[in-house]
Amino acid sequence: MGVDVFLHSVRLVLNNWRTALRITGLLYLIYAVPSLLLMLIFPAPTDPQQALAAAGTAGAIGLITGILAIVAFVWIAVAWHRYVLLDEEPDGQLPQFEGKRLLTYGGYSFLLGLVGMVVMLVISGIVAIILVPLLGAVGAILTGVIGIAAVLIVGYRLAPLLPAIAVDKPITMGAAWRATASANAVIIILAVVSAVAAVAIDVPAMILMLAGYVGYFLANVWMLVTGWLKMLVGVSILTTLYGHYIEGRALPSR
Repeated sequence: MGVDVFLHSVRLVLNNWRTALRITGLLYLIYAVPSLLLMLIFPAPTDPQQALAAAGTAGAIGLITGILAIVAFVWIAVAWHRYVLLDEEPDGQLPQFEGKRLLTYGGYSFLLGLVGMVVMLVISGIVAIILVPLLGAVGAILTGVIGIAAVLIVGYRLAPLLPAIAVDKPITMGAAWRATASANAVIIILAVVSAVAAVAIDVPAMILMLAGYVGYFLANVWMLVTGWLKMLVGVSILTTLYGHYIEGRALPSR
């Protein structure tokens, strides 16, 4: 079923790509294009001295770009949740800006991020104490894998909180946790499939990076386009989890 959740989320984007572009395209460009220009103007430094100089020069621009990225992502996520779950489309060039809703969504996203960080630190710490003395480097690798798996399970099980906020039907963490009680295996499969797909779609960019400055430019353009796709599929996964486990919507067959 984890594969079904992923495929349904991909289809939500691909089958509605024109609407997706109309709802999210301009917002995505508002922060993605400055990010692309920043990477082209200040490419990755090759030595510590270059890194220090670049940090001082690009710091302010990077901060502004980061703020734009956060605001645009939250705005996009809320708009896409509302389109999929409520069939709501914007009247103008941008989706509706509801400050309180976006602020609440952003706040809970940050909270879920903190919860995930704490879970990773605690689980990884406990596992490391047991496995690293026994298995050495292999134990360290297993510790990382188990920590990431724990974060994904907790994060996805609590994730229905976010679409619930977007559609103005907020739920508690406890309600989200109880509703997804049977989803642990689904989430692990979903996480593996999502990770493999994310790596696979970046392979062309990795290859282009080897082709000098032109290749570097084309690689960044590729990541600009695929970044939009990955972002919307990620938001669609949260929407699908909410629709299935909270609203009881059936997943279409493959």
